[in-house]
Amino acid sequence: SLSPSWRFHLYQVAKGLRFRSLVYRMQNLSEIENMTVGGIGGLVEVSIMQSTNYWKNAKQQGLPFTLDPRVTYRGYVSNCVNFVSCTVWQFGVNGVIKKSITGGKIRKLSAGEEIFAAVGAGATSAILCSPLELIMIQQQRKGGSFMSAISGINSKGMSMWRRGFLMTAGREGVYTGGYLGVTPVIRSGIQEAFPDWNEEICRLLGSIAGGLFACYLSHPADTIKTCIQGDIEGSRFSTHLGTAKVLFEQGGIFAFYRGAPWRLFRQIGGIFILDKIRVSLSPILFPHAF
Repeated sequence: SLSPSWRFHLYQVAKGLRFRSLVYRMQNLSEIENMTVGGIGGLVEVSIMQSTNYWKNAKQQGLPFTLDPRVTYRGYVSNCVNFVSCTVWQFGVNGVIKKSITGGKIRKLSAGEEIFAAVGAGATSAILCSPLELIMIQQQRKGGSFMSAISGINSKGMSMWRRGFLMTAGREGVYTGGYLGVTPVIRSGIQEAFPDWNEEICRLLGSIAGGLFACYLSHPADTIKTCIQGDIEGSRFSTHLGTAKVLFEQGGIFAFYRGAPWRLFRQIGGIFILDKIRVSLSPILFPHAF
């Protein structure tokens, strides 16, 4: 008979094979099913990680640090609407792009295909998240309700709703490329190379890699966007190029990475949460696809 260590090894290998089969079969999910999983994941992520988003925005805009949840959870509702709707969009569009790549066949996508689909899903989601983040940032700076923030933005003219859109598209493309592209690719690669490793360890390593990719490549765009959307009056930050010039004069290249540690912490945690929910919840909610 096999020794306990061999039995454990074979169990882990079988578990890894089942997991890879499960990931491939996630391509069976419809757009609505993908969007449902994304919405749940987005709500959980925001509820847990909201404070880190405030601390990141505060650092970028030179606001004081606080642990007061009455301050750090300002804009929570708008952030929920923002993150949930954007995650729903990203999960749904990511599925559409993947199906167009495979022609509806179930097969393993290449790393490039996974990341291409994720980046496309993220960049297009700026249509939703750019105006919603504008509302949230105005609430964080000035307090007040969701509707009062909208009224304040409208008072500056309808063109304000385009403020920061291009930087948001670039940031979301890279961020989504991290959590829906890089993380699954690296997690799967680790599991194939080390089939007896614990699934959560592989997910954590993939989340760290995806978080580093998403954070440091996209953070300059995020800093410019946050500054522009926080200053709708245009007293310091009026255009993308003008904002970049002011930031560089203030602190050189490092000024574009203000708040990066908070954003990295949030993204590693958020990517872990989203990947865990996507893989674990999908078979429970939609068993017919598996």
